[in-house]
Amino acid sequence: MSEEELRKRQALALQKKNITTEEGLMVAEIIFEQAEKEGIVCALAGGIAMHLYGYNRATHDVDFLAQKTLDLPAEEKLPFGGLSYSIEVGAKKIIADVIVRDDFFRDYYDAALRDARITEEGWPILTPEWLVILKYLARRSKDILDLLWLLREPGLVDRGKVKQLLEEILGKLGAESALPGLEHYYLQADIMRAGDENGRQER
Repeated sequence: MSEEELRKRQALALQKKNITTEEGLMVAEIIFEQAEKEGIVCALAGGIAMHLYGYNRATHDVDFLAQKTLDLPAEEKLPFGGLSYSIEVGAKKIIADVIVRDDFFRDYYDAALRDARITEEGWPILTPEWLVILKYLARRSKDILDLLWLLREPGLVDRGKVKQLLEEILGKLGAESALPGLEHYYLQADIMRAGDENGRQER
């Protein structure tokens, strides 16, 4: 790789500054307050939702699912539906992506929003089962890493519930067609979990 390409990579990395769980939740508080004012149902998703389930992976924005977009100054339109907002938290400006799908996957996202559970703070957050489904549908590299982490955590994801949710959207035959691909990740996560347990026993 050339020196110029390396410099471009570094510049891009510096633009995407990671945020802490605390900063993400400060953004969430602002977004949820605005949504409540407007009577819009929304729920926490993405990296900060993963943080709250125990996986502290790097993230540089805060994702939400919502019924519709918020009446706030927007940065840009999301290609799959929704808007990005720049939220000030202290000296930082953090991007909040409010996702309102307007494509083939809309039914999945609407159902995930409907089934959101409530945190102790009173905020809606996607369930682990819906995170599994949506990350399986997205299948970007970071989504697959999230998916495998969710599946390997003992007791976190009810795989029977995942099947039930897919049947609600796709019908029984459609769910049976989708499940073999998802079961590949179940097996991979089980192998990883067994490796984790063996590693702990050897210490």
